[in-house]
Amino acid sequence: MNVRKFVCTAVLAAFTCVSLSGCYGSNQLFNKVHTWNGSLGDKFINSLVHFVFWIIPVYEICLFADIVILNVIEFWTGSNPVAMGDTYEETDVNGNKIFAVRNEDGTLSVNMLDVNGNKADFILERDGDLIRAVNTEGVVIASQIVK
Repeated sequence: MNVRKFVCTAVLAAFTCVSLSGCYGSNQLFNKVHTWNGSLGDKFINSLVHFVFWIIPVYEICLFADIVILNVIEFWTGSNPVAMGDTYEETDVNGNKIFAVRNEDGTLSVNMLDVNGNKADFILERDGDLIRAVNTEGVVIASQIVK
């Protein structure tokens, strides 16, 4: 076996071990690109862009970056760099609104506004199986154990 084949085989084996070693992550980069593609228009345009993204290896590059870099970072730090700054906004049928932003430290800043104009601002922190809601003064206002 020549040196080049040995090195290629070793790199492939190392890549396989890393990708199958429990560093499974949320694949945030791939999911963001895929979600963006789904928001372009009707099903024909979405399908065309989806097909083109597989031909010019946009999806392949995103998956490679997720598996080799971003999911490993997520495994060791607990948060994915691509997910930072993600926002969530929802209004229920009664008109109550909630807005949340993921912070760099993994916490979630939440703003709630009910139909009467009452506002609540707090931060959700996770510590293992415990999630705490902390108000703006740093006082824990609620906690819940999750599994």
